[in-house]
Amino acid sequence: MKFYYDNKRGQSVMMFTKGTIVAQRVVSDQYHLLTIEQPDIAKQARPGQFIMLKAWERIDLLLPRPFSLYRILPERGQLQILYQVRGQGTAEIARRVPGEKVELTGPAGNGIVLPEEGAIALLGRGIGAAPLMAIAETAAARKGLAVYTFLSARKTELLLGREDFALYASRVTLATDDGHHNEGRLLTALLAEMIAREGIAIRSVYTCGSRRLARGLLPMQARYGFTAYIFLEETMACGIGSCKGCVCKVREPGSPAGFVYKKVCQDGPVFPVDKVVW
Repeated sequence: MKFYYDNKRGQSVMMFTKGTIVAQRVVSDQYHLLTIEQPDIAKQARPGQFIMLKAWERIDLLLPRPFSLYRILPERGQLQILYQVRGQGTAEIARRVPGEKVELTGPAGNGIVLPEEGAIALLGRGIGAAPLMAIAETAAARKGLAVYTFLSARKTELLLGREDFALYASRVTLATDDGHHNEGRLLTALLAEMIAREGIAIRSVYTCGSRRLARGLLPMQARYGFTAYIFLEETMACGIGSCKGCVCKVREPGSPAGFVYKKVCQDGPVFPVDKVVW
């Protein structure tokens, strides 16, 4: 059974429904790739959106958990989620096997808007690679739009999705804190070097996984002429804007305080980096 929630914001209609687990694979230490069959959400979802997922009946775990969409596969009627086992909720999800049902709410949030031409850059730190894969796949399907991916992590085995990104990106640049890749240099520095060296016209940059990365993009926007966006991660209870537990401060010059509060679940989760109050 499906229940629909029309948020009347010009977005896709959000559904409260069930899906079926198709596959569950361990990617790396404590990281899993979950594939769920849910054709209705898969047809509507766009890169940048997310779902709320519940995979248990325990009374001590009341709330679903938010997950970005790693891949959106409408032709198969499937969604993929790349996640880290962090607490009781994600531990329960990790125990689920193919054939089991899960409860889903989505697609939630706003999808991104890609430029029509030129190039985009994706900067992901650790599990921050998760929402960027759907962007890479969608952008690569557009003629005249190139994708450059930059991934960082503590060590090589935590460079999540690097093989998948290689299928869609013109280039994948890696950096690890242990020095095995690019001597652990900042992704913002590697991006700046690429632009300066090769004259690549980057139109938009999307980042997730590190607010330091996002802050590092701020002075680069004017210098290199791109617009940078960040996926914000906040604790969510409902995912539909009712609980107001995921608010963040966003700059708004005309307001008395110079900023307003926005709900990450409804107004985000993607925001221009120069609008976020750090």
